[in-house]
Amino acid sequence: MPVTKFLKRSRLFYGFINLAFNQYDSERVKSVGPDTAAAEWIVKNEGWIKGYGHATWIKDYNGLSSCYGSRFKLTHIHAVDIDITSGGCKYFDGLKHVVYIDLSDCVNIDDSGLSLICKNCWDTLEHLNIAGTSVSINGFELINEFKALQTLKYGKKLVTKNVSRHEKVIKKFNEGNFKDIEVVD
Repeated sequence: MPVTKFLKRSRLFYGFINLAFNQYDSERVKSVGPDTAAAEWIVKNEGWIKGYGHATWIKDYNGLSSCYGSRFKLTHIHAVDIDITSGGCKYFDGLKHVVYIDLSDCVNIDDSGLSLICKNCWDTLEHLNIAGTSVSINGFELINEFKALQTLKYGKKLVTKNVSRHEKVIKKFNEGNFKDIEVVD
């Protein structure tokens, strides 16, 4: 079999796996609660999470046993270069305690995913990294909705596509409470 044909087939298969791992399961959310379901989704996709009162990152699925119960509150999400999708961001529904999200290099996160995050974490999120995602300048403007945001990191790709709109958005940021805005490669 030619290499190109194999790569196309494996990419197609991988796409199905990615879709399955990011499928929102409303029954699971009802069963274990939004914080635990979101934690399972992130860890299942090879990300890391922390909950309120947890000092260390939970990096594997077996470590999630401490995340069950109504007292678990998801506070930190480290999803660097993993294959979560904007469709999977439906898991942010009901999250009320998230203060840290690092989505750097999650290329399948776009404006719709950021919109779902904003809709649910607008009043608690303090740190956001969207460098290397597929968020456009339109989605970037949603960042103004985050009322507690103090640190923002994003990629140069946003800057070069539409400089004038970018400058307007940054001007709004500078009028806000942001402590640190960083453009990364």
